[in-house]
Amino acid sequence: MKTSPGTIHKAISLLRCFSSETPQIGVRELAARVKMPRSTVQRLLAALEEEGLVEQDPDTQNYLLGSELVVLAGLALAKSNVRRVALPYMMELASRWNESVDLDVLRGDHIIIIEQIPGRHILNTGGTFAMRMPAYCTSTGKVLLAYSGREYIEANIPEKLRTITQNTITTRSQLIAELEKVRQQGWARSWGENEDFVHAVAVPIWDRSGKVIAAMSISGLDARIDEATAAEIAQSLKDTCSHISARLGYVAPVDQLQDVEDV
Repeated sequence: MKTSPGTIHKAISLLRCFSSETPQIGVRELAARVKMPRSTVQRLLAALEEEGLVEQDPDTQNYLLGSELVVLAGLALAKSNVRRVALPYMMELASRWNESVDLDVLRGDHIIIIEQIPGRHILNTGGTFAMRMPAYCTSTGKVLLAYSGREYIEANIPEKLRTITQNTITTRSQLIAELEKVRQQGWARSWGENEDFVHAVAVPIWDRSGKVIAAMSISGLDARIDEATAAEIAQSLKDTCSHISARLGYVAPVDQLQDVEDV
């Protein structure tokens, strides 16, 4: 198949259709999503499959992302300075709290987990490495959106939000109100909004330019993380991420050094 910039863009649009909610997709649905003829989609999938970027389930005949993407993701993440700096701190937090610790970045309306230390409990929480999750219902997503600016939110977050649990925020206006609170207190929480019975707390990580480039969270079952514990975890995360941000060259203003308040 002759390769052109247009062909590459079309192939990438196919890859972007896959998510944690839809890990497998059939040719017909893919064609409908990207608004291309099925014959074009089939040719693109054949090329992607040959390169190991997608695979076909022999039972369902649906397509899923291929293992070669894991290799490429690993190479990209290996160059991530924030991931490299944050990893030892994440291990310390996981050891202290015995809960899952995630490091996430914002891409469009989703967050991507670029590093994770699983918790030590039998019943664990959180997503998986390199998973994409909706930003509006995750603690790290709320942190990253809170510091992304109003224009970014209006461009990337729709007015109506998909209900995932009974606690999920369902409108952009409700989200914007909560994001203001996140900026005021310096941390965010997700109280069973992305997954039932899972509580998560997150804080931002800043770079030398003063931009929030990532967020770190601790998540666990609601039986283990209540209101009081969440405030303690938030302070622990805030202390840790201030060290990480400093390692990245960030100099915090005085008003950012205040203790986390229980809300």
